[in-house]
Amino acid sequence: MAVTLHEDVVCAFCGCLCDDLQVEVENNVIRKVGHVCTIGRNKLMHAQSHLASLRVKGQEASLEEALNAAADILVEAQSPLVYGLSSTTTEAIGEAVALTELVKGTVDNPSSY
Repeated sequence: MAVTLHEDVVCAFCGCLCDDLQVEVENNVIRKVGHVCTIGRNKLMHAQSHLASLRVKGQEASLEEALNAAADILVEAQSPLVYGLSSTTTEAIGEAVALTELVKGTVDNPSSY
């Protein structure tokens, strides 16, 4: 599969919001990040490491199985809380808020701490 270069990517891992990152992706895996500081590079390169070891109820699972299990947990929750989002893009926060409203949950972020 071909390598895709994404340019002018915004890094949301600190308040600088650098907007000139270059991210090389192959087979939906980040292979290289350019124009980025050490913090951003480490965050981006290691953000996907969890995909190699997804588990549902102690058993290895595909991404689809894990997402379905997470959706089931969220739908069945009596008072779901979405917390964090401090290193998240505005678009992703919007999606998190929409999802939280759908399941009648609460959104909170680290500034409440």
